[in-house]
Amino acid sequence: MLMYFGTTIQMHAETKEATWATPLHIEVSMGGSSPHKEILPFGTALDVNYRIKRFSIHTLLEGTYFLPKQNITKNYNQTANLGGGIGFEILPEDINNRSVFEVRASVTRSLGSSDYRNTDCKIGIYWLANPYRRSMTPTVGFGYCLRNFSNQDLHTYNGMYVSIGVRF
Repeated sequence: MLMYFGTTIQMHAETKEATWATPLHIEVSMGGSSPHKEILPFGTALDVNYRIKRFSIHTLLEGTYFLPKQNITKNYNQTANLGGGIGFEILPEDINNRSVFEVRASVTRSLGSSDYRNTDCKIGIYWLANPYRRSMTPTVGFGYCLRNFSNQDLHTYNGMYVSIGVRF
């Protein structure tokens, strides 16, 4: 009886410790999109997210370069976007599988002025390896991206994207 009681207390303490982990995470990633209408977008992202059970709230800062067909990069070929998004764990972590699959949707808007000023909408599936550890864990995402450019000379971008990053 005493051994059963001790085991129960130990299990309760382990559960309590897991819930005390801070649900705030930072992700740093690099990504690229499929070429469309003579441009090839690629860039980096900083994502600060907060987890609430299976949901997550994201604040995004993205730096994107648009490589034109002529392969000439200038300052006006880049944008910095700021925005937010939400996520939901469709396959949460369990005892046998320490990774998580999460669906995310986000909207960002360009800061400042640029020929490539845009509103960026993304929806994708992300794989997070052991997401509740406090050390660095890898993330991989892929999905669909829609960019609506403010410049009338540029066409609306539709394409697939992939991102690879690290979560802290």
